Amino acid sequence: MGLYEDLCKQKEDGISLDYKSLSIEVFKQLSIEEEISDKNLAELFDVKQSKITYWRNKHGITIKNSLLDDLLQSKSERAKEINLRVKNEIFRKENISLISKAITHFAFRNGPIEDMHASPNNQLSDKDMEILNKFMVNRLAYVFSLMIEERWIEFDFLVRSIDSMYGRDWDEAEPDDGGNREVIEMLIKSNK
Repeated sequence: MGLYEDLCKQKEDGISLDYKSLSIEVFKQLSIEEEISDKNLAELFDVKQSKITYWRNKHGITIKNSLLDDLLQSKSERAKEINLRVKNEIFRKENISLISKAITHFAFRNGPIEDMHASPNNQLSDKDMEILNKFMVNRLAYVFSLMIEERWIEFDFLVRSIDSMYGRDWDEAEPDDGGNREVIEMLIKSNK
């Protein structure tokens, strides 16, 4: 029995249901995974269909977003195959410079350091930026070499030794896609 059937049973048993009390994940399950129409959900929750449609769209619960999530998060077998193919194409020794430069821009250069460099009081000169950029690219090239060459003992030693000496007092990492998902969505929309 699916979630929709469970909710229908609860309604039959006299339990009052409120669609706004459902988590986004539960609503995705109903709309996307179980493919329950907005009309049927509106009847279940005793509201107008437009309220369900508005709420679903407001929270990005659409087939398009579901397909994009599936692809980017490798949920289906087909998406896993594509993800592995892309990994094998990009994660190669000949791409170390490309990867290192791109990640330096993403994680370092296009952040607060650029504001320091471009500020009117010129906290960082062009020469400073050259030195910092080269340092970052070369260090990242080493890290990516370890990963591409699957030198996991050396990678583990690097991570654990640096963490034990320097990183323990820092805040926990919070993944930040830097707007990457939005750019992918814009590219998909522009290629229609």
